[in-house]
Amino acid sequence: MLILGGLFKKVVIANYLATGLVDPVFAAPTSYGGPDLLLATYAYAVQIYCDFSAYSDMAIALAALLGFRFPANFNQPYRAQRLREFWQRWHISLSTWLRDYLYKPLGGNRHGRWKTYRNLMLTMLLGGLWHGAAWKFIAWGALHGGGLAVERMLEPWLGRRAQSPLAKVIATLVVFHFVCLAWIFFRAEDFAVARLFIAGLGSGWGEGLHQAGPFMLVLIAIGLAGQFTPDALFERLAAAFERTPAWGLGAAAGVVVAVINALGPEGVAPFIYFRF
Repeated sequence: MLILGGLFKKVVIANYLATGLVDPVFAAPTSYGGPDLLLATYAYAVQIYCDFSAYSDMAIALAALLGFRFPANFNQPYRAQRLREFWQRWHISLSTWLRDYLYKPLGGNRHGRWKTYRNLMLTMLLGGLWHGAAWKFIAWGALHGGGLAVERMLEPWLGRRAQSPLAKVIATLVVFHFVCLAWIFFRAEDFAVARLFIAGLGSGWGEGLHQAGPFMLVLIAIGLAGQFTPDALFERLAAAFERTPAWGLGAAAGVVVAVINALGPEGVAPFIYFRF
């Protein structure tokens, strides 16, 4: 099930979003207006999640076939209501490593507020540099480090606020859009292109969409909707598969693979994290 889900996320959602919207818009951001730039930002957030979580899911599933058990590497990160929660749900193996081998050895939160803020910033800056020695990765790490520090600073105030459904929705939207802002630096070719991209978000809103068609919007919606799927749904599906005979599972898997292959675009782009 993990392998099939990973194939769909990678071959259909991630690949179509990359070739149909993300790559063209990020290659020439000054050629597009704000609506296309904004949707390309959302599309990249979905693309990198579907691409990397698919890679992780397939690796975990293949390891399980060989008798190895690895924990999940993603847990619906875009539903996070705090930036700290996002990092508890996103690339869990990396965030755990950053916490255990950088943040805690630097002192963690044991030596006062200001050193805690410093440690958060240093940890995320080094996490950015881990992805590459470029200003755009430093900016990405600085945004997350600064965001975590500000969130920690505001924690007493945030903790006193009633967690109404509306407050939870607003918190989720704020965290998601902050993460999307940081993704612009992560995806852009360099820091200068990221600046042009962000500057363009405020212009061209009367021109409508040129690159982001209905199909792209549907893929973005599917990718984001998957972040809020109840865990019980997957548990019921897993239980149903356990009751299915082996020949039925094999036949169903073959049909699903054939459908995914038919739905996907020509060729398969390499996984994003193969670059790092």
